[in-house]
Amino acid sequence: MPCIPKENDVVYQELKTEITWLHGRWKIYRQLYGKSEKRIDLLNECAPVFFYIVQDVLLGDVLVALSKLTDQAASGRFDNLSLEQLQLQLEEYGDQDLSSQNRSILDQLHSKCEPFRTWRNKRLAHLDLNTHMESQYYPLPGISNQMIEDSLELVRRFMNNIEHHYNDSENAYEHFSMLGSDADSLVAMLRYGLRYEELIKEQKVDYDDWYQGKWHDA
Repeated sequence: MPCIPKENDVVYQELKTEITWLHGRWKIYRQLYGKSEKRIDLLNECAPVFFYIVQDVLLGDVLVALSKLTDQAASGRFDNLSLEQLQLQLEEYGDQDLSSQNRSILDQLHSKCEPFRTWRNKRLAHLDLNTHMESQYYPLPGISNQMIEDSLELVRRFMNNIEHHYNDSENAYEHFSMLGSDADSLVAMLRYGLRYEELIKEQKVDYDDWYQGKWHDA
């Protein structure tokens, strides 16, 4: 297999790290808010305001991350770490067939991410006055989980085209593993806590039993 040109590899490796963690954050979001209505009810039973804020922050972070990935290669005098930057490197130093394939994917991704970029520019990174004060006249585009999934699939195709071309392999970004420290682990602990409350009400556990544990003053 041909070796990835070093000019490409520097940007590629940095983007791979960013994209891996983006998938990790999206996985946490889906585990919390995309699994079932019953899970939403559980979160609201435990700490509704907290989990509303977490949902808002996580979703905003994912939209901003996808917007940054689809930024132009440069903004004024400053270069951006973006897929366009990597595409520029591919066109200059890489295989031309590969760069042509990835240009097509990147054009599709730009189209998919346009609503996210509007959110980034009007609400998340900046507070556009008209959008904020007169939202009925300047509504933001709707965002769905499927729109984000479709965009991430294109990001993976773009990156794995490079990985397959030069290393004959692929990265399973969508299967990001957090080794038992993801949102499912948190939900399991919430279930334990709610069950503990039930046992207290049933007088099967002393109300201050938790105080004997090492985390009572955490």
